[in-house]
Amino acid sequence: MKKLLVAGFCLLGALCFMQAQNVDWKNYGAGIEEGDFIVRGDIGFSRHWKSLPYDGSMKVPYLEASVEYTKKLGELPLGFGGFIGYSQDKMKETASFGVEDVPDYEWKGEMNYINLGALANYHIQVPVEKLDLYAGLRLGLEFWNWKVDYKYPFSYTDYETSKNWYGGTVTTPVFKYKTEKESIKKNGTNFYAGINFGASYFFTEKFGANIEVGYPQLIKIGGTAKF
Repeated sequence: MKKLLVAGFCLLGALCFMQAQNVDWKNYGAGIEEGDFIVRGDIGFSRHWKSLPYDGSMKVPYLEASVEYTKKLGELPLGFGGFIGYSQDKMKETASFGVEDVPDYEWKGEMNYINLGALANYHIQVPVEKLDLYAGLRLGLEFWNWKVDYKYPFSYTDYETSKNWYGGTVTTPVFKYKTEKESIKKNGTNFYAGINFGASYFFTEKFGANIEVGYPQLIKIGGTAKF
């Protein structure tokens, strides 16, 4: 993950460096004009992405949709808009005690993250006709919730009655096990400020591909369209 993120920053840095002498800081790139809407749909990795050390673990990559309206402030080619994103973690762990009649221990967890916020990008025109570079800021809210389900063995004492050799009754304590279940739920909201650096290459007049690196969304790739 770190190598992928570094590679993304290096790619965007190289593009900016190679074109630094011919950059137009006052106009949008790739034929984008003031008053256009730019729509992006991306998939990638957020700051929550990490390897999960549990059996049965599964992750839904970070998915994001954003829209941006281009509007100049003075001579600055800016874009303003919003975004919404989603990712999910699922984890599972089981353990057997290796004892007959003792149930297995099981732990299941599910975490969901929804990101919603506003963004502002500064666009840069470079000599590559179909390429638009941009850098920006974003303010967002992250709504999270997680649920953990436990299943574990619980021991209790039962009593069995039997007759002894002379016909009397004998009560004997017997230790038995059953499965107990427990669930824990929590949720909350985090406010964050982030940055992003991106590049969009348009294969046609309206449609293209996009790559973006930043924080807390580390790296994303996807498609873009302008209208």
